[in-house]
Amino acid sequence: MATPLRKIDVELLQIGMYVSELDRPWLETPFLFQGFYVRTDGEIAELRRFCDVVEIDIEQSDASLQETLAAKATPVQHGITPLSPSTKTSLWRRIMALFGGKSANVRRQTTAGEYYQDTVSTSDELAVAKSIHSGSLDQLMTVLTSIRHGATVAMPDLQVVTESMVDSVLRNNTALALLARMQEKDEYMSSHSLSTSIWALVFGRHLGLDREALEVVGLGGLLLDVGKTKLPEALLNKTGKLTDVEWSHMQNHVEFGLDIIREADNVDPRVMEMVATHHERFDGSGYPNGWSGNQIPVFGRIGGIADSYSAMTSKRPYAQAMSSFDAMREFKSLSDKHFQAEMVEQFIQAVGIFPAGTLVELNTGEVAIVLKEHQSTRLRPEVAVILNAEKKAVDEFKVLDLREKAGQAPNVWIERGINPGDYNLDPRKYFL
Repeated sequence: MATPLRKIDVELLQIGMYVSELDRPWLETPFLFQGFYVRTDGEIAELRRFCDVVEIDIEQSDASLQETLAAKATPVQHGITPLSPSTKTSLWRRIMALFGGKSANVRRQTTAGEYYQDTVSTSDELAVAKSIHSGSLDQLMTVLTSIRHGATVAMPDLQVVTESMVDSVLRNNTALALLARMQEKDEYMSSHSLSTSIWALVFGRHLGLDREALEVVGLGGLLLDVGKTKLPEALLNKTGKLTDVEWSHMQNHVEFGLDIIREADNVDPRVMEMVATHHERFDGSGYPNGWSGNQIPVFGRIGGIADSYSAMTSKRPYAQAMSSFDAMREFKSLSDKHFQAEMVEQFIQAVGIFPAGTLVELNTGEVAIVLKEHQSTRLRPEVAVILNAEKKAVDEFKVLDLREKAGQAPNVWIERGINPGDYNLDPRKYFL
């Protein structure tokens, strides 16, 4: 067989074929893996929605299909030639159309994620971001404590916090996110609120929101759970499943939060909107109003995703922290159920599958920490090996760029994401 690769029209796709390449960048599609075995009609439908032609690896496809593919599909010599942007409706235009005409102050651009460029390196911004993060957390804890004791929310203090975080995220998209991933979780509510705000800003920057809109998103993220200051701590800290009565009380935090924010002066209505709708879900299963689809405003959709990601990747009283990889798999399973599929696609691109600071296990059995994710090859980041195959600390860690290892012998790849805290590892000591 001259080559195992064949080019095929998406209309001829069948379950059992192995798709190795698309006619457009993987980042512009909802597919989590670069190369996958087609298992369902739903995956075929998604491929037809995004592509006209795909590349099939015959050797990795079902044996029953190999003879047909070898005879009828076109051999690939140098990979697929990308289609012109006009062949399929761009993902960015579809997202803008699904915003339902409600202005989100989005900067118009050709492709999501391309408007802003980092102006400083991650290492340079990290020194500044550490001060911003620490100061923001202290300020947020002070504000929330005062609210618990009956004070009015100090909105100017939170606006200063938000402005500093927006400045950092616009300079560099990684540094503050890295700190959010590694922050200590001693005071869950404060750390969760700060992380939610940071993830909302990272997401908003990727979507091309202008600075004013980013400040709204950041402030809204800080305030999503402010209503929980009015709930009993025993309820917030319960480790078991909530009863129906307890769950009903927990849902009241949305209205409590709105009451708290209404007491402040000159709050942007979009902040209120974000707090009011961050628990609404795309399929109508959320609360408090059971809204669905485009009934949920854009900032509410951003807030819902950022809030859920922050919760999933944090240790909570009732659940252990998930790895970022597992959280993204969970989001994929919730696409067009809890969350709009196009928004999930963009959030995965904004945050990454194996972002800097996450722990992974390699196919060699070694444990590594991700140093840098490559946008073009999301599953092959640059990593530092910190435990050997026996899970013992190495004397001197080695840096591997898995993108460069692709196709080389021995081939090294990521086997799985590791949950924060596994093997008693603290990623902060490798970065901070």
